[in-house]
Amino acid sequence: MIIKKLQRFESNGLPLVYWAVKKLKLESILEKYIPSHGSEKIPAAKSLMLILYNLTLGRLPLYELEEWCSKINPKSIGETNIPTEILNDDRFGRSLDKLYDTDRSSLLTEIVSCAVQRFDIDLDVIHNDSTTAKAHGDIAGQTKDGLEFKHGKSKDHRADLKQLLFCLSITADGGVPVHYKAYPGNTTDDKTHIETWKIIKGIKGSSDFLYVADCKVCTQEQLGYIVDHGGKVITIMPSTWKEVTRFKNELRVKNIAKEKILEKVIPAHRFTGIPEDKAKHERFYAFSGDYRTDDGYKIHWIYSSEKKKRDLKQREDFLKKTEQMLSVLNSKLNIRKYKVKDIIEEAVDQILKKNKTEQFFDIKISSKNITTEVQLNKGRPGPNTSKKNITKAHYSLTWSRNINALKKEKNVDGIFPLLSTDDTYTPLAALEHYKYQPRLEKRFTQLKSFHKIMPILFKKIERVEAIMFLFFIGMMIQAIIEREVRNNMEKANINHLNIYPEEREAFRPTTPIMLELFEGISTSFIIDGETNTEEFRDELSKNQVQLLSMLGQEISDYWEP
Repeated sequence: MIIKKLQRFESNGLPLVYWAVKKLKLESILEKYIPSHGSEKIPAAKSLMLILYNLTLGRLPLYELEEWCSKINPKSIGETNIPTEILNDDRFGRSLDKLYDTDRSSLLTEIVSCAVQRFDIDLDVIHNDSTTAKAHGDIAGQTKDGLEFKHGKSKDHRADLKQLLFCLSITADGGVPVHYKAYPGNTTDDKTHIETWKIIKGIKGSSDFLYVADCKVCTQEQLGYIVDHGGKVITIMPSTWKEVTRFKNELRVKNIAKEKILEKVIPAHRFTGIPEDKAKHERFYAFSGDYRTDDGYKIHWIYSSEKKKRDLKQREDFLKKTEQMLSVLNSKLNIRKYKVKDIIEEAVDQILKKNKTEQFFDIKISSKNITTEVQLNKGRPGPNTSKKNITKAHYSLTWSRNINALKKEKNVDGIFPLLSTDDTYTPLAALEHYKYQPRLEKRFTQLKSFHKIMPILFKKIERVEAIMFLFFIGMMIQAIIEREVRNNMEKANINHLNIYPEEREAFRPTTPIMLELFEGISTSFIIDGETNTEEFRDELSKNQVQLLSMLGQEISDYWEP
């Protein structure tokens, strides 16, 4: 009697990931740096590739990878068989140990260089920023490169947890990651830019690129080093610089001419179907004049119509919050510690300082002497009861908004300074380069929500440092897929793909949405005896086929890449 057996394997978005992996020659590069040994049942490079495939699709803990590998279609990643019977979390952990011990700096440079060449990625403009990754457990120790978990300024608003600082650099050509480094959690951004710039210079082979970063690059040491070595920087200036204070004080008392340099549809209204002439627009202006820092760097003062609205609303919120806190304080006067004028004045100052509204309120603390008759001896009062009069100061608090100061402050709403170390950049060019920074924030969002970098589930700090490398490669793979699809959409004059749920339109599709479109696509095998096998594949939808075509792939390429 022949027993028939049914097996089902999932392909999901793995063929799309494998398309990028194959283009990048990732497995062969890994094998070059982590060669296999004769005693290994499965090469460490292959184990690392399985971890990479998993975290690119959305990470699972190492102890769940064995079950995940048993469910996927080996053909989806160019394999004939995945030896799941010998896979376990210990094997995956040891492969991370080998990745940690290898020359990851050279490995990273080779992978990035291959990506630049294979996909013709432009390195003329590089954007840099950082985020934090927290750990719930106690991951002790320090790696040979100095990486360790430390308390620091948490960008996840969890100051109680130790963290790492994850710095990332991407290109302006599709937002492709080209460099990363993890630092101890108490490292500040103003100490990382020189090292990052030097590495990017090594990858590109020259200093002829524009480096765009946030205000933490604005230190004399970092700007000076980059400029002295032939580099260029565009960044936003810190509000604490005296040049910023000087210009704002000037603008509060007089009008300075400005010229419109850009008008564009607000992103929230870009793909709503509203005609462009009826959609809301954001307008940008540049102030006339030659403004410079004390070191001679060019300052472009920019005005944004939307930022003006945000600044006005934010200040009004702080004003209302200040008034609420003052009302609460007023109700506590003459009770307990708030019987002393000095303590009341200190409490008022703290409220104003906390809400940054010191110059916007006129506050008066009034006092009135109130005399009360007090019985000196105990018991019920009678004809012989001794009494005396006690006079105490009774305080009250009154305030009003400083209309003149608020009127002047409206003159500086909506403005921000862009610093450029190269005078050849016009205000419009500097603005357009800096406006690309949110793409970097999007990569961080994907790193945390899709790749699931947190929580960090390891006990060895060395394995944490190793898997950070794989997280970076996973982000690069996703960015390359996204860039290829968008570029081919533009070439084919296709302005959207119907890949959102209910076939809604995606005008700028992201890789997580593309991978989600293939979720659940599987292959079934009916095994009849030992040799006869029948294969049944799920049918791909027209939207899935169209997406594959944007990667230059056919249906057959999906099933047998």
